[in-house]
Amino acid sequence: MPQARTGDTPLHAERLRRVSAIAAGGALGTLARYGVDRALAGPALGFPWSTLVANLAGSFLLGVTVTVIVERWSPTRFARPFVAIGFCGGFTTFSTMVVEAAQRGQHGRVGLAAVYLAVSLVAGVAAAAAGIGVARGRLLPAEREVSFPDPDDVGMLGDRPPGDR
Repeated sequence: MPQARTGDTPLHAERLRRVSAIAAGGALGTLARYGVDRALAGPALGFPWSTLVANLAGSFLLGVTVTVIVERWSPTRFARPFVAIGFCGGFTTFSTMVVEAAQRGQHGRVGLAAVYLAVSLVAGVAAAAAGIGVARGRLLPAEREVSFPDPDDVGMLGDRPPGDR
């Protein structure tokens, strides 16, 4: 790791740790995504189950984790960047979904492409809402009902010190 320069501040070190948490989560998320892709690989122009499953699972996980982190846990600096931005960002894939739909359309499977996009969007929103519902939940009673601002907000990566927000 490079030595600290004269102008480095604790805020700089905080940013570096946060970006490291995001990178670590992203690495794990992409490996998990690859595992799902290998486990559910199908025909080249068939229904893209692996991407759909990854995106729905990621939407649910994101709904649960962001809600729990923001509404239930005491403030933490690295949980949200690691899980929400890193892991879920690496695990889910909007761009692959769009390319898969376009490929199916280009090969005359327009109906399949339309169904895939519609199911992905509607079920993705439903999965995120279900994750939020579980976290707020009816299954896991909340310790407190009031939401508070999340200190893990990516805005913390800006140039202003935390007191200047």
